Amino acid sequence: MIEVLKNSIIQNFDDISFSLVDWGEVLDNSSDVSVFHLKSTVDYYGSYFEGVNLSIVLYENNKPMGVFPLFVHKNENNWFISSNGNSLVRPLFISDISKKTRKRLEKKILEIVYYIARKLEIKKIHLFELSTILSEWHLLWLERAGRSFLTHQLAIDLRLTVENIRLGFRKSYKPLVNKALKEWDIDVCDNDIEHAFEEFRLLHLQVVGKETRSRKTWSIQKEQIKNKEAFLITVRDENILIGAGLFTYTKDMGSYSVGVYKRELFDKPIGHGVQMKAIEALKEKGCKTYHVGQKMTLLDENVPTDKELSISNFKEGFAGYVYAQPHLEVDLNE
Repeated sequence: MIEVLKNSIIQNFDDISFSLVDWGEVLDNSSDVSVFHLKSTVDYYGSYFEGVNLSIVLYENNKPMGVFPLFVHKNENNWFISSNGNSLVRPLFISDISKKTRKRLEKKILEIVYYIARKLEIKKIHLFELSTILSEWHLLWLERAGRSFLTHQLAIDLRLTVENIRLGFRKSYKPLVNKALKEWDIDVCDNDIEHAFEEFRLLHLQVVGKETRSRKTWSIQKEQIKNKEAFLITVRDENILIGAGLFTYTKDMGSYSVGVYKRELFDKPIGHGVQMKAIEALKEKGCKTYHVGQKMTLLDENVPTDKELSISNFKEGFAGYVYAQPHLEVDLNE
């Protein structure tokens, strides 16, 4: 069914390709590349939700001009379309694209989304904006949206010095960070990735008590490390792994993906040391911003659990600022 859909899209829309061989070229020639635009990120989410990758590369005169991360997955009897399992992220274009060409390609993508939705009988989509300034892409969908809402996101400006970033930490965190860095060996894992990553996966299994996702998703994340799209921070006590955190990044943006810490040490500042080491690593890699995660509130669309509120509170202690992220819901039948 999906192959039939792909062939139908190719027949109805010119200058697009589901072959993603030129994906990296677009990212190399773009600015403000988010982790959501990494091909490996789409692969991860597609695998996590057991979906099918429908991401496209867009061309103009045989030159790759943009990419659009996209996959579809089925939940019971209904199909969903997204970039991350929930919402669509904006397409990414090369930096020197003309405004006229970009707008034309954005409208083509919009038509492709509607086309896929009709074929798979998808009723609604959600979109989210990455920038604090609304993009033309977001405004294009705003005209069609039936509802808009906000979430609140935690971030750190990595263009600041490490000293100034630390000044933005919650006051109680500073001695905890120092204690963590002094008490344990906290490092960016550069050697023997296979072994260290398997330790990380098994620690996650031990702490959670069950497999929460497929081995393929873990494999994708391991490959992200090898391809320098992610790194693993390990925390060891006399060579025993007691905690770790995985961070995804591009040349512009870093993101906290997943962390795990020995349950009996939850009251220890292991996570504080991991975050500090990650901030230093992201700065070294030239990232401009570090997106720590969402600030959960009782006003959110999905009311957070006590655990989610606790994790959010922990992350907020590191954030240099909080920004409002706009979201849209579009009824595709209207």
